[in-house]
Parts: sequence; structure tokens; C-alpha cells
Amino acid sequence: MQTEVENAAKFWINYIPDSSLASDKKEALWKALVEVLLEKYMGHWHIERTMLGSAYRSISNWRGLDTVLVKAAHRARISVDVLERWLPRDQIMWCDPYSVTYRVGDHGSVLTFYEDKHGLLEIVKKSVAEKVSRPGSDFVISAYTTPVVIRSADGVEISRRGGS
Repeated sequence: MQTEVENAAKFWINYIPDSSLASDKKEALWKALVEVLLEKYMGHWHIERTMLGSAYRSISNWRGLDTVLVKAAHRARISVDVLERWLPRDQIMWCDPYSVTYRVGDHGSVLTFYEDKHGLLEIVKKSVAEKVSRPGSDFVISAYTTPVVIRSADGVEISRRGGS
């Protein structure tokens, strides 16, 4: 959760130009936002079911500043006016296990700001393993399988499984 929250805070703080807020104040705001988010997400962070609680973990500047942003500004002793001036309107960000995503506007695409692909892959593997091992599972494992080769983007073989 720490990494995702730090990236979520960075997402918002990056919009504030260095010329409008001294670096120590910007750092204080970032730290305050991290603290506020960690407090809010405690008990609402579900590693095994990453989308559970996603709406609760969203932060927006839709019809006004999200209360999380306001609370962080107060905690850092920074005027809310700075956030109102520099943070984009009509934007929503989701901070979920293994990813931080955002959307601009009602009909915009969801874009990724941060993603831990290794963490996501581990969750998918665990989920599939649980489904396969469940009695009456719809999954079938055959003794005669085609080899599965995993390669990196540059074509280097990472692992080979199955086959004879």
C-alpha cells in the first residue's frame, strides 16, 4: 500500500509548479497527503481482490476538491487556494493495490500512472491456482500439454513449462 499511496500523492503534487510553492512546502504537502491516504485506506486495502473498495479509494477534483486533498493541505499548512488553482478539474484518480490510474472527464480513457506488473501477475497466478484446485472446478488440466514459453519483450526466454 505504501508504494501505491506515495505514487498517488505524487500524481496530484506533480501538477503544482515549483514556482508556485517552495520545495519544502511541496514536500510537506506530499507527506501530508501520504499520511491522510494511509489513514483513509486502512481497512479498505484488499490485496486479493484489488477492485474491492476502489470507489472508496478514489480521489477527485470533480465538483470541487476532494476532502482528502483539503485535509492534506490543512495538515501541511498550505492554502487550499494553491490546490484549487493548479489541480485539474474533472479528474478522478483510483489508488488500488498494484496500480494508480486516472481519468479526465466523464468519457475519457482510464490511463495508468503507476503499475506493479509483478504484483498483478502474482495475484492472477494465485487466483487461477485457487480456481483449479477447487472441487468441481470448470478448469481442466491435461496431462498432455503444449509447452508454454514465457519470453521477455526482447525475445529472451524466461521460462518453459509443460510438453514432453
